[in-house]
Amino acid sequence: MLPYVLEGTRAIVVGCVHDEILLETPIEVTDEVALILKETMEEAGTSFLKVVPIEAEVVIVGSWAEK
Repeated sequence: MLPYVLEGTRAIVVGCVHDEILLETPIEVTDEVALILKETMEEAGTSFLKVVPIEAEVVIVGSWAEK
């Protein structure tokens, strides 16, 4: 679902590791993409973990070294 909701943002998924999704996105749509990512991850988590509260954390950095 994530690539579909990112359509038109020019953001791309560059990696998925365990509970982490890495995206590269143009700076001008960073906030929009961050919100899409957070909402999508929380929606997916809630669909599997009905009792456990799900809260995704999104971090915006200039490079992978800053992560």
